[in-house]
Amino acid sequence: MDQIIIENLRVYAHHGVYREENEKGQSFYITAVMETDTRNAGTLDDLDLSTNYGEVCMFMNDFVTEHTYKLIETVAEKTAEAVLLKFPLIRRVTLEIRKPEAPIPLPFESVSVKVVRGWHRVYLSCGSNMGDRKAHLDGAVEALREDSMCHVIKCSDWIVTQPYGGVVQEDFLNGTIALDTLYTPAMLLQKLHEIEYAHDRERKIHWGPRTLDLDILLYEDCVMHTEELTIPHADMHNRYFVLKPLAQIAPYERHPVLGSSIGQMYEELVNDAGQACVKEKEGKMCDMEIENRETDDSKVTYVMENVHIERLTLEQAREIYGTYAHSDFPPEEIKPFDVIEETWGRGSYHAYGFYEGTTLCAYAFLVADVEKRLLLLDYFAVVRERRGQGYGSRALALLREGCAEWNALVIEVEDDELPDINEETRDVRKRRISFYTAAGCLMSTTRSRLWGVDYRIMAMPLMDRYALRCMADKLHAIYGNLYREDILRQHFEITAE
Repeated sequence: MDQIIIENLRVYAHHGVYREENEKGQSFYITAVMETDTRNAGTLDDLDLSTNYGEVCMFMNDFVTEHTYKLIETVAEKTAEAVLLKFPLIRRVTLEIRKPEAPIPLPFESVSVKVVRGWHRVYLSCGSNMGDRKAHLDGAVEALREDSMCHVIKCSDWIVTQPYGGVVQEDFLNGTIALDTLYTPAMLLQKLHEIEYAHDRERKIHWGPRTLDLDILLYEDCVMHTEELTIPHADMHNRYFVLKPLAQIAPYERHPVLGSSIGQMYEELVNDAGQACVKEKEGKMCDMEIENRETDDSKVTYVMENVHIERLTLEQAREIYGTYAHSDFPPEEIKPFDVIEETWGRGSYHAYGFYEGTTLCAYAFLVADVEKRLLLLDYFAVVRERRGQGYGSRALALLREGCAEWNALVIEVEDDELPDINEETRDVRKRRISFYTAAGCLMSTTRSRLWGVDYRIMAMPLMDRYALRCMADKLHAIYGNLYREDILRQHFEITAE
């Protein structure tokens, strides 16, 4: 990891155990080693792609002078946390607070405290088999999103599985979550317990029914065992309901003890169980999503796993566009195919089909910005005969996997907050936004108006977890690959709060 280093930043502040230290103040010296990726900024000579060390200096100066703590241990802890929360490109920081004027009645040069703090990649398992199962799982994801100490990176599909452990009970809804966190393992466990209790979790029967169950599966390469917590999760390699969704979002992540990747462990588990057993249970143990965003469990739709994604040729894209697009999208959103063809010829347009066997279920057309490694979802639809059955969610999950090497997938959704739309239209738009949110997309503060249609802009982070940053500039760059600048000036507007 690259480093940006600030040495001995002098700050006059009021920290100390003794009253005179708090009243008179003294000089403190801060050294910060910030670990980040500087390659893109260095290659493109673009400050927006890096962390401005001048801003970091001003921020640390303001933070240390505006707060008063007794211990320099606290100064170091709080300042490191604040820097990581303020500057999203910094992955880890080593922070030393030096106090050369400490009240020590002996000759000395200085005393200091040095801490190393940073973001940790964690994978969680979540499950529910009581009440509104989906609402409990969605609520857990939302609670993590609202916590500044956690960044939710990706969520798997929710899948229906049979109970594990021999206790007779209802089927579970299970999934996995990838997140970055500043919490230690013990602190994260406490946070998960708080979320569980908020959903009325009761621990009465081992492996028994529960409204919400949240477990830490992996915490980077951490290996630990206490009375309260074991990492990696002791039995994760034997659990289908863990490995199935985890393999969807992290197939190449490795178990730090067993050495196998998640994908390998899942395949081994399936093979050991025997294909016949898996086929027999496939009605229960299959990918599940809900396109109708109602939370009634009767609305659950099961999607079999033989849906696959194919990269389309230009002629295949032309045929699908001519057959489906005019009926799937309003007239104001339909562009002449020669615009797509011209963009395709420059390598800035891609199309995918999603098939069950040889039958088309859904399609996705995307505008590509190769320089910024971004994709814009230009058209995405499920064919009419397959709507309301979960194919949209399955297709989006496959698209996410197929485009994993890109930085982000950018999505336009019709604006649900316009004052002049009726409630029925507003509800349809809100449900569409909920669909993308459940798939791991984040809402930006950017809005656009293209050919008279108002959009809010969402993004699904792939390689770049800070995909929402500078979204207005990114969106303009993407559309620059599709339309001439004079057309954009006339028909394209971007606003960012």
